[in-house]
Amino acid sequence: MRRGRSTSKPTREESAWIDTVKRLGCLCCRARGYPHDPDGPVVEAHHLLYGGIRRGHLHTVGLCAWHHRGRLIVYGWSHAQHRQFLGPSLAEGSGPFRVEFGDDESLMAAQHRLIEKSSRKAV
Repeated sequence: MRRGRSTSKPTREESAWIDTVKRLGCLCCRARGYPHDPDGPVVEAHHLLYGGIRRGHLHTVGLCAWHHRGRLIVYGWSHAQHRQFLGPSLAEGSGPFRVEFGDDESLMAAQHRLIEKSSRKAV
């Protein structure tokens, strides 16, 4: 498998991908029924791995700070409420996260579907 770059500065194509991923929102929040709010929490680009190594900037999916790093994003909610309503955070362990939201390939496929759906709406 050819690995992409992920620690160097993104190319134009990679930057465009990352911008699109972040603009469309957190895949996990969407899966739990929370639509993306452009004025809501910042969405981060999570780099997917292969054998413990980042696969590159084109292998990223959108995750909010809760799902990506376990940082609370809803004012007034406790850590337990975040977990209850939004599901597990990847920062708390990949096992529960993967059971709830799928493996890296499933996440990447979901990201592609979301981008494709968004592209069709824009036409």
